[in-house]
Amino acid sequence: MARAKEQPQDANAPPITRHPLLLYYNMGRRYRPPGLLLFLLGPFLVLPRFVGELDHGIVDPDSLAVIGAIVTLVGLGLLLLSVVAKRRSYVQCRPDVLEIRTPFYRSLVSYSRIKQVLSVQVSQLFPRESLKGRGKPLMTPLLGMTAVEVYMTSWPAPKNRLMRYMGKYLFSPRADAWVFIVPNYSVLIRQLEVARQRRDERARAQASGYQDPFERLQYRKK
Repeated sequence: MARAKEQPQDANAPPITRHPLLLYYNMGRRYRPPGLLLFLLGPFLVLPRFVGELDHGIVDPDSLAVIGAIVTLVGLGLLLLSVVAKRRSYVQCRPDVLEIRTPFYRSLVSYSRIKQVLSVQVSQLFPRESLKGRGKPLMTPLLGMTAVEVYMTSWPAPKNRLMRYMGKYLFSPRADAWVFIVPNYSVLIRQLEVARQRRDERARAQASGYQDPFERLQYRKK
C-alpha cells in the first residue's frame, strides 16, 4: 500500500506514502461478496439458452439469457468497484500538493490552503446515532479510530461539488476541514507538517532572493 520515491536533492526528505482511506476500503470489502455471487450466477441463467436439457418451459430461455447477461454485468461492475475502492482510494503528501483520490474523483490541494492539522476521534465527528443509509455499515467499524482533520482556508473546488463526488464522510461536519480515516494517522499528520514546513521554507527563500546551490550550479552550466 505504500510507495516510496527517492528525493536525491534532500536525503532527509520523507518517503511518499499512500495512506488508504479506510471508508472506501470498507466499501470495497462490502461490495465484493455480492459482486462475486452475481458474476457467478449470471452464466447459469444463460445456460438454458444453449443447453436444451435445462429448459423446463417455465421461463423463456431467451428472456432468461438476457437476465443472466445483465446479472453478470452487474456482478462484474461491483467486482471492479470493489477493487478500485480498495486499491485506488488514498491520500498522500506529494512534494508540491496533497493528493486525495477516491474511486470517482481526485483532488489536488495546495499546502498553502491548509490552516491547521489535528487528530480527532471519529465518533466525535460522526456519532453512531447520526449514521444513516449506506454510510452506516461503512462507518460503524471506524468509530473507535482516530482520524486526521485538516482545516482549510479555502477549497480547491466548490465544497458542495467535492462532497457530491467524494462523499460527505470525507468532510468535517463542524468546520471547513477534510477528514481522513487512515491506518496510521500520526504518520500522515507528521508528513503534512513536514510538507507545510518545506513549503514555507521555499516561500521564504524566494522572498529573500536565496537560490539553492544546486540551482545556481545548473544555471551556470546553461
